[in-house]
Amino acid sequence: MGYFDGAATGFQDKSGEELQKALEAGHGVNSAAYINGRAMIPENCESTMVNVVAELKEDCKLFNSMKTVLVSSTVHEENRRSSHGDYRFLSTVEGGKSRATDQAIERVFYEQKYLQTKRGVTLQMEKVRTFEDAYTSEKIAGVQVICKGAEYNMFHGDAAVVPQDWDGFPAAIRKSDRPNIKDLRGKTLGSEGEKLFDAIAQEVWDRGGDISKAYFPSRLAQPVKELFTDRLRMMIKDKQATFDDLPDYPTAIGSKVRFSGPNVGADKFYHVKGEVKAAGDPDDRPLAPASVTAVARANEAGSLFLIGDSGEYKYTVHAKNHAGISAGTPVALPVAVAANGGVLLTINANESGKRATGFVICRSKKIKDGEDSRVMEMKEIPAKRDGATTFTDLNTDLPGTASMLFLTETRESSVVYRFGQLLPVSTYPLYPVDAAITPFLVIIFGALEVSAPEFCALVDNIAYPGGLY
Repeated sequence: MGYFDGAATGFQDKSGEELQKALEAGHGVNSAAYINGRAMIPENCESTMVNVVAELKEDCKLFNSMKTVLVSSTVHEENRRSSHGDYRFLSTVEGGKSRATDQAIERVFYEQKYLQTKRGVTLQMEKVRTFEDAYTSEKIAGVQVICKGAEYNMFHGDAAVVPQDWDGFPAAIRKSDRPNIKDLRGKTLGSEGEKLFDAIAQEVWDRGGDISKAYFPSRLAQPVKELFTDRLRMMIKDKQATFDDLPDYPTAIGSKVRFSGPNVGADKFYHVKGEVKAAGDPDDRPLAPASVTAVARANEAGSLFLIGDSGEYKYTVHAKNHAGISAGTPVALPVAVAANGGVLLTINANESGKRATGFVICRSKKIKDGEDSRVMEMKEIPAKRDGATTFTDLNTDLPGTASMLFLTETRESSVVYRFGQLLPVSTYPLYPVDAAITPFLVIIFGALEVSAPEFCALVDNIAYPGGLY
């Protein structure tokens, strides 16, 4: 497609311009007004997302570095190999019998989840010339929100608590058959030192992985930096150097872990377990639980209430669904628990509001005179569909603590994790109703697929500045 304009430049290729005009013809016009249909309207926002990702590279570190694979169904399934077979006892005599060594294959399913946000631009904003194009500005803001929502789900998504969420890395690790989890039991990173990372690397290495990246909440950034202060002082001579210039940490097993730099380290959307407040859409989130009771029980199997943990504890429970978190319902009085015991919570949801799909259990540290008795997030649990939901606190999850995530880098030869995408970030136009507003959705359909959770690891119950321990 081109024409000769008679100028010295000769033949001018106008194919790009003409194609764009054809694509945009009829934009914003009711398709019912067209007798023979209408022109295509570009909806895919991948180019916009590339620009947004560039701007948010220090915000959405994990999502931005994720390899994406296109899927074609709402339930994506694949075969996951968890073992190649037993490599021991393969020797035999000449002409002897061979022993069968079968690989372990399991079928896994990943449901596609749907993140979307509604945006809108008034007719007045579209007509006037303000600081920038209003529609484009709103679209970019919507893409930013979607990227941040995806990043948050990478760390905090749990489909058992909120079915609309995909399982984030911590949930996928905890639900695996062989979870790699180190429990600090309320200790600081400094109390364990760098040997903690050697132990994590060893555990993953023995299972076939090779950890290379670490992610942690910003509240742990200072404790992590303090661990490497001497290394930073000795290895970096430039006075202008920062923690991001720190070389990869060489573990005893040989794995090299990045704690700083592009796409690793402190993440703004990886949160500690802190104080919980009502949040989200007040019209669609559930109401606070109707009642919460707590009863101390003795001699519970698996209890981590030790002799030093005997004492009184306060509890508060919040209801949760895909739209938000309710206000909290406290247990009337502190509960006294003895060593090797537990606390049975019985939670009755408020049936007059939106249904709760999960509950956020908050607890205090052991109450002592003059010491901190705040309640902070301890654990999220699924809500029972009918009747009361029960939960026994065995002190395995400590409130007011943080966690760290370690990942084996995804490679072409061995996919450890990826983002299965049914639909990329896109806009979806809506019909204006009763208002001079152009409404539209910004959406993404996809899910995190952790193919080898045994190659990933968590450190749980880490004390952080401002927490309970």
